[in-house]
Order: sequence, then structure tokens, then C-alpha cells
Amino acid sequence: MNRVVVWYSDGAASAVAAKLAVDDHGERCIVVKADTTDDEHPDNMRFRADVERWIGKDVELVRSQKYTGIDDVFERRRYMSGIAGAICTTELKKLPRYAFQRPNDVHVFGYTVEEHRRISMFTENNPELACEWNLFDRRITKARCLEMLMAAGIELPAMYGLGFDHNNCLGCVKATSPHYWSRTRRLFPETFARRAQQSRDIGCRLARIKGVRVFLDEIPGDFGDDGPDGAIECGPFCEMQTELFDGEWVRGVLEQASVPVEERRRRSEAGHHKTGAEGV
Repeated sequence: MNRVVVWYSDGAASAVAAKLAVDDHGERCIVVKADTTDDEHPDNMRFRADVERWIGKDVELVRSQKYTGIDDVFERRRYMSGIAGAICTTELKKLPRYAFQRPNDVHVFGYTVEEHRRISMFTENNPELACEWNLFDRRITKARCLEMLMAAGIELPAMYGLGFDHNNCLGCVKATSPHYWSRTRRLFPETFARRAQQSRDIGCRLARIKGVRVFLDEIPGDFGDDGPDGAIECGPFCEMQTELFDGEWVRGVLEQASVPVEERRRRSEAGHHKTGAEGV
């Protein structure tokens, strides 16, 4: 019997896709995450445990057999990101996915009804994969995914409450937004300092200001951090993907969420810098 493999990412849409797939396919269904937990916000472990209880199945973690994490990838490969994408996505997510999958697997991804273009592009670029688009087929929207999680009593991942549009690894090198990096500098100064040093050592200008690539340590200290992160959603496929969440929309939803999320959001917004946002 063919396996049904849900590629889970500690995001709302992939959690709902996993719930539907488990309900539809039962024991045939395997929920898998390309594991970069050590490089992510620690609250992702709480969110994943909540999702596991909700769907009634553990999330299976697959890891690179070559690298211990994203810092190990950068330092050994001497590359961070560029036109071809981020090397950490290839080494820590794409290659472990190749090793795990079987030719007759049916793959499930958390693509919502709004993402028909993304689905079409994925299908065209991956004709060898059999896919089930259970969110799209049910006409489930991004908003509905969040509603379903909140109805189940599951608090959203902390990164959204801290003002981020994405729930990637801390200091995601796919990001070119100076707003994203300013926010990272304020909330995760050690991560920012490490990325700044790595990018200098490797010669990778990660940020872009007014169309010009700059090193992270060249972003002005008073640059605003309340702008968008950009399209940096990360998954088990090596592509620059459109994020499942729009930043302003997420912040609006968080206003209706549980008190812990509200408190994190309020603390984050209280510290936002408002200068330097124009002309990006």
C-alpha cells in the first residue's frame, strides 16, 4: 500500500493539511518534518507537540547525515545563499527528503486555495511526484487554517507573535529584507551577530537596501523593523517560495488569539523602530 507522506513544517497550513490527511488515510499517513529544530525558535517544539496531540500521530523527523545544522553547512560549504537559493535548504531539507521518499509515495503539502499558481508551478517542476492537495481541494484558505488551529485550542508559533511573517530558522539567509534583519538584531542579537560575521567571512551580502546588496553590519542601527520579511518560506523543496502568511494579515489575526500570543506581540511592537523604512 502506498504511503501518504505529509511534509510538515511547524506552520499553520501544514498542520491542518496533516490533520486532514490523517483523518482521510489513517495508518497509511506519515507526517514528516525535515528537522532543523536546533536552529529554530524553541517554541516550535511546543507547537509541534500540540499538533501531534491534535492529529493523533507523531511527527517523524528526518535529518541530514552530513551536517549538524545551518552553521555547520555555512562554515563547511563556504556559501550561504544566492540566485540558486539557500544552501542550507538543499543540504538540510531537500537531500533528506530525497533519502526518505519512495517512488510510489503520495505527497501532501500545506498549500492553501490562494496558492493555485504555486501548485501549478510545483506540479510542472516535479512531474515525477504524486501529490494530494487536500487544502486546495477543500477550498481551505489561510484564514481558515488559523481558525481551525485556534478552535482546537492551539496557540500559533511564537515567531508570528514576535512580528515575523515566517517561522523559519532564526536568522534565515533567504531573507534580504533589512526590516527582517533589524528585527532579528533586536530580538535575537547573538544570532544576528553570528550571521553578520559569517556573511563577512564568506563574502555574502544578505540584505538589500534601495536595490543595493549590503552586509548585515551595514544596516543602520535605527533602521525600522516593522516592514515585511519578503518571500522566504522554507520547506523540503529547494525553491524560493511564496510565504503562507501575509504579515499584516497575521498580525490582525493575532489580535484575536490567546493572551500569551497577545502579550508577545505587544512586547514586540512596543520595541519596534519606526525610522529608516522608506525607500526599500
